[in-house]
Amino acid sequence: MSAAPMLPRAPRARPERGSLPGALLQERSGAVLSPPRERARRRLVWTVLAIYLLAIFEGAIRKYIAPQFGQYIFFIRDPFLLYAYVLATRFALWPRNRGFFALSLWMCVAGVLVFFMQVGAFGVDNIRLLLGVYGWRSYFFYVPLAFLMGAQFRRADLLLFARVTLLLAVPIGMLVLAQFASPPDAPINVGVAEEKALQFKSVGITIDRIRTTGTFTAPAGQQQFIASAFALLLAMLLLPRKQSGVVFFAVTACGVLTCLALSGSRGAMLHCAIVGLAAVSVALVSKDAALKAKAVFLPAAFGVAAVILYPIVFPDGFATFMTRWNAAAGSEGGDGGIVLRAALGMVDFVRFIGEVPVLGYGIGYGGNASIILDAEVDGIKPGWLVEADLSRQMVDLGPIFGLGYIAFRMAFVVWLGMTVLKATRRSADPLPVMLYAYAGVTLFAGQITGNGSINAYAWLFTGMCLAAAREACVPTGHRIAAATTSPVRRRPGHAARPRVPQRFAAPAR
Repeated sequence: MSAAPMLPRAPRARPERGSLPGALLQERSGAVLSPPRERARRRLVWTVLAIYLLAIFEGAIRKYIAPQFGQYIFFIRDPFLLYAYVLATRFALWPRNRGFFALSLWMCVAGVLVFFMQVGAFGVDNIRLLLGVYGWRSYFFYVPLAFLMGAQFRRADLLLFARVTLLLAVPIGMLVLAQFASPPDAPINVGVAEEKALQFKSVGITIDRIRTTGTFTAPAGQQQFIASAFALLLAMLLLPRKQSGVVFFAVTACGVLTCLALSGSRGAMLHCAIVGLAAVSVALVSKDAALKAKAVFLPAAFGVAAVILYPIVFPDGFATFMTRWNAAAGSEGGDGGIVLRAALGMVDFVRFIGEVPVLGYGIGYGGNASIILDAEVDGIKPGWLVEADLSRQMVDLGPIFGLGYIAFRMAFVVWLGMTVLKATRRSADPLPVMLYAYAGVTLFAGQITGNGSINAYAWLFTGMCLAAAREACVPTGHRIAAATTSPVRRRPGHAARPRVPQRFAAPAR
């Protein structure tokens, strides 16, 4: 038997100053997953992609395919989410860190206990049971998914989601064009159901125009698609390496901007403006000179092009939006009314501290489903008491648990922002900031517990933001080293030798 030839010792990669520890680096880069766990991780990615696509097309299924089963289709994503959680549990894919993730799990349990306490205080009936399940789902069910995605999604997975989103913007933009050109009561706008109760009516702007809904049942869902797609579009354009061709970006950008121009939504316009400002902020945070230049030029170019081309390409859409803006400004006391309204929504919850019961009226009683079911508690209809989401927490959970949920929500937004800031300063990657520009605003002020589409979007994109920040903190060289090396056991007094793969070992004689 001849011994295997001696190979030169591979130089040991030294971590960059301020980089992650080696063990944590390998865990975060995903390079040390065993083959079964890696296959499970890939199944997890495709399962989450299915959840994401269902969040986009669930409304279209309810409107155009099976309106009679709309109340059941609303929960169509939940089996996929349960499967993702089973995968994570079986193959140990859950994040190892504590903090907000552990708190989110305890909140899931606390939500069940609060529901039983509310049942003990108010009694149980079919409406309370239905709203309790719906409310628990809105408050707690999707939160752990964000941390699971943050731990297991890789950069290639994030780019896959970005490309899918931008490609979908093209057919959705065509659908929005058809919706805008059609009468408000046309099947493309209200759905194919013959019964009025099963039809979906959008918010009217003028007699002939409505706020377009795209594949969703309400304008709020379409607003999430527009703002998130715009954030991903700018992120892909700012990335240092060319991700796709000029034709891809030109066509998909037209789709995104068409959806925005014909939305009739002030919220969508404002959110996209915040995304544009976030892109400019990359120039202030990043240390990469090339990225700084692109971060200043691209948002400015988009802004100038929008101002010039909007009234030329979409004159009816521009006129409709200005009608909506002027009417809302007149009722809100000026052009800054939308900002004032948003600011009031962030403090309005304080007035409920002494007005609602200690345990609230019940989980789910402050949401849209409560209004549809005409739910009542002691002669009061809680669904009509609130509009802002933070106030909804007070109505649903009461002053003690409601303030606790609000504190979790605000603290998490701040922590996520600090995490994104650190990741961006340490890398030339604009993706974390752009994802935070959408997810952070939605978590901070969005209707995440009152609207199912907003709820899914908020936590899905929070998960992508966490994953992008983690991936940005992993240097490329370390990622390669973790993928190509394996730990070596040392005997006392012996220097470490790399293991020789079997195909390179000398044959036995």
